[in-house]
Amino acid sequence: MKNFVKLHRVIASGVLLLAVGVANAGDPLKGRQIYVDSCSGCHGLTGSPTMPAVPFFSRGDGMMKPDNQLLDFIKRGKVVMPGYEGILTDAQILDVIAYIRTLF
Repeated sequence: MKNFVKLHRVIASGVLLLAVGVANAGDPLKGRQIYVDSCSGCHGLTGSPTMPAVPFFSRGDGMMKPDNQLLDFIKRGKVVMPGYEGILTDAQILDVIAYIRTLF
């Protein structure tokens, strides 16, 4: 009986963690249009950049980081990439990240 209770707790914890992860996940369908409007000028429509030294999203460059790190990076910007804090909401940025993950 004790093993059953432990198993039940483990399963319940796992379901809760999955639900939290899904709640924070972006929507790639919404992110596509934002990407086209705000990102494709440098990163290309298919994730192949139009400028030197820009990551190839079509190869997964720079995408092997958790969403929260990518969110922070996109909000702050770096070098020639502008920061999008105050321009896009966190939810919109997460939508873009979800879309970019579909390109590779």
